[in-house]
Parts: sequence; structure tokens; C-alpha cells
Amino acid sequence: MEKVRQWQKSLFEAHYGTLLKVAFRYVSTYEQAVETTYHGFIKIFNEVTRLKIRQDMKFKDGVSAWVKRIFIITLVDKIKSELNLHIPRPIPGDIWHEPGSQANLESEIIYIELIKVLKGLPVTYRLVFNLHVIDGFSHAEIAKMLHITVKDSKYKLLEAKKYCNRSLEGIKLDTGYSGK
Repeated sequence: MEKVRQWQKSLFEAHYGTLLKVAFRYVSTYEQAVETTYHGFIKIFNEVTRLKIRQDMKFKDGVSAWVKRIFIITLVDKIKSELNLHIPRPIPGDIWHEPGSQANLESEIIYIELIKVLKGLPVTYRLVFNLHVIDGFSHAEIAKMLHITVKDSKYKLLEAKKYCNRSLEGIKLDTGYSGK
């Protein structure tokens, strides 16, 4: 039992920051993101016996992909059960900075701006956008998860992209790069 707890702790420490950021793409408040992340870990710990890694994958990569997939499915199920609770609120600035991370500042700024724009979308449009564009689910998988048609999934994605494009048009980054 002690080894299981140690493994759970190491899995939690390795993935908490990443999964919290994933949760922020889907939910509206910091509190919801934290709660959903903890809820996701409970599901992950309960589902670990079903973990299967393809032979051509490295164990660490396979575990990470499996953890993220289980987390996203759990997150979507939780959001579906609480659709009316998602009222956008400001995101704490310190959540984006992982200890020891040397992330590219420009990419981080773009990511933060995208998250702010996504918060303005209706919940189902935000779900479809995140699931398809960022997390790589197919429209058929999304339709099954959200109990909508593939056509509805594609429509919601199209509308979400239009909204994002309109919202991001005015944002320019001063990176000091002159193009030469």
C-alpha cells in the first residue's frame, strides 16, 4: 500500500501543474480548475488498472498521454453536469508559471491571451474548441462525449474559431524581432 501511495504522489507531482492548466481552458474560475483537477486525479487513481501502453511508446510518454486523456474525459463529464455554473472570472496570473520551467515568454503570452478569449465563448463552443484544436479529439469522439451530432461539433468549432479570430485580431506582440 505504501508503494501505491508513493506512486500516486509522484504521479500527482509530475502532472498537477499541466492538468491545472488544461482545466483552465475548460472551466471559468480558479476554484473550479483546482476542484476539477483533484477530482480528475481521483478518477485517474481509480482507473489506473486499465492503463495500457502501446509497445512502440516509452512508458513515461504513455502514462502522460493516458493521464491527460482520462483527465479530459473526466473534466468534460463534470462540466456537462454543471453547465450553468460556468461564469467567467479573472484568472490568477501566477498559475501560468511552473517552477523550473523555462517556457518561451512569447508563447506563454499568446497562450494566456487565447485562454482569456476562450473564456468568452459559450461553454459548449469552448468545449468543442479545446477538445478538437488543443487536445486533438476527432469530431466523432467529441460528438459522443457531448451527446451532439458530428455536424453540431463542426458548427460549434467553426463559430468558436470565428470568435477567436475576431477577438485576437487586435493583439500584437512586441517581441523585438524585425524579421531580418
